[in-house]
Amino acid sequence: MTSSSLRPRAPLEILKEVFGFRSFRKGQESLVDRILEGRDVLGIMPTGAGKSLCYQIPALALGGLSVVVSPLISLMKDQVDALLQNGVRAASLNSAADWDETRGVLSDVRCGRVSLLYVAPERFENASFREFFAALRVSLFVIDEAHCVSQWGHDFRPSYLRLPEVVGLLGERPPVAAFTATATPEVREDIALRLNLRDPFVLTTGFDRANLFFRVEHPRDKTLFLLDYVRRFPGSAGIVYCSTRRAAEEVCGALNGKEFTAVRYHAGLSEEERRENQDAFIYDRTPLMVATNAFGMGIDKSNVRYVVHYNMPGSIDSYYQEAGRAGRDGAPAECVLLFAPKDVVTARYLIEQGENSENRQTRYRKLQAMIDFCNTSRCLRAHILNYFGETADGELPAGGNCGACGSCVSAGEKTDITLDAKKILSCVYRMEERTGRRFGISLLIDVLRGSQKEQIRALDLDTISTWGLMKQRGREELREIVGFLAADGWLRLSEGEYPVLSFTEKTLPFLKGKETLLMRRHTPPERPEQNASLGGRQKRAAPEETPPALFSRLRALRRELADAQRVPPYIVFSDAVLYELCAALPENEEELLSIPGVGQVKLEKYGARFLEILRAWRLENPK
Repeated sequence: MTSSSLRPRAPLEILKEVFGFRSFRKGQESLVDRILEGRDVLGIMPTGAGKSLCYQIPALALGGLSVVVSPLISLMKDQVDALLQNGVRAASLNSAADWDETRGVLSDVRCGRVSLLYVAPERFENASFREFFAALRVSLFVIDEAHCVSQWGHDFRPSYLRLPEVVGLLGERPPVAAFTATATPEVREDIALRLNLRDPFVLTTGFDRANLFFRVEHPRDKTLFLLDYVRRFPGSAGIVYCSTRRAAEEVCGALNGKEFTAVRYHAGLSEEERRENQDAFIYDRTPLMVATNAFGMGIDKSNVRYVVHYNMPGSIDSYYQEAGRAGRDGAPAECVLLFAPKDVVTARYLIEQGENSENRQTRYRKLQAMIDFCNTSRCLRAHILNYFGETADGELPAGGNCGACGSCVSAGEKTDITLDAKKILSCVYRMEERTGRRFGISLLIDVLRGSQKEQIRALDLDTISTWGLMKQRGREELREIVGFLAADGWLRLSEGEYPVLSFTEKTLPFLKGKETLLMRRHTPPERPEQNASLGGRQKRAAPEETPPALFSRLRALRRELADAQRVPPYIVFSDAVLYELCAALPENEEELLSIPGVGQVKLEKYGARFLEILRAWRLENPK
């Protein structure tokens, strides 16, 4: 059955019959309606919020050809596979296809046999394809992962800058729809400007991912912590991100040296190995992926139960996008960041090596926000939402406690650091008073610990009253306190390669007043499960009414059907659909069609097989 036979005129009917959902999610209907009115749109929706449907439904309602610009082959393949499963005529043009495949797709497009065509932005740099494209009648032009157009964001792709010129090749300009999951207000403005959107309807549905649990840990031994942590998720899919190729190799080796099976992914591997390893992870043949940020953009694998950042990323933008690859099916998932001070050194080195001078200050500013996230004792969810320009008050319960992050549910007691903080702040003041200059964290700690370094003696800092004031305290302990003071606004760190400390508007009133300052100390347990409370907002990974044996049978059938078609299992049905089947136990096709995610085409393809398993289960378990 083709999409044309299924395609009704009303968007809600398309949603139900093609995609198997009974109602729109937040923001979807508004974006769909504006596109159908012929208006440009910019949609900022978190991962898992269903932004793909916001352009796929209008594409089917408008008829004809819609073109979707997508940055990665893996993203295009996932999208096309999922559409084909729902009976939609979709295709992609990418560098992995041979000439015969490419020629076949071009022929299908020319003859009107494709509804949605996915294209990499670099394809438009080919003169012959531009000529081919200019002759097409395009109903809708979609730009996915639109943050790639902004040099202020992450994953900048120069080819995105030429997309307005590409749209101009068409005889009649179609509506242009741009979508992204993460964008600061600065990046949003940049997207609209650089893509030349005309009076766009801009909608931000919110950045909160309620099913994700965020934690920051400061373990003494990251590898030991990771090994213990992964043991909590036997058989579940997880991603471990590292900041360098070397770290990825070492971590992957450590995991494979124990009882785990992991594959690696970074730019230093051959294209063939990267493809094989990615497929092993996507198709559930290997549960663990250890990678640099070269992996994951556009990966739609919905059953990732945890993402661990072995090293601190360079920005919250990157962190939230990478962490957001967990829990795309809406079930609970964890995002854990393992922080160490040397991560900051690595991040600054990468900025100096990889960025042009125009962007370095922006990168340093973003890095400081990331460092503050790692050191704050406040709600991590609120920190993320505030970074993206949202006030967290509307997303959190009264009192600002989200109940689903390490800060809000930590079992660790808060320590009174009032005296320590005043000693540190006084030392910052005395150092500047003596020299007329400001200094960074390392020299501050040296002075507090009474170092006899030549630089300290040359600056006469060994004669100020705060020299040696905290000589009994360890460097890491002092660095943790200074990091907290900077993260929570008691000290300010300048931007740049060598940031220096200064007072904020809060500092002097605190020094002169009687306010008590509390800080949660990072004292991770030997095994993370001892401190693994998921909090009030966290839902169960599987509903209580899900019988494990039935779920296993359904999952085995899903795997069998997926293998036969050479698609990932989650393309057939998501875990969320299987949970619903276990809960509802539909007895016929009509009841099966009422399950969210089961559309008409999937009902015809798979309905009988799944109903057979459910029927057998009811006979075996009459109660």
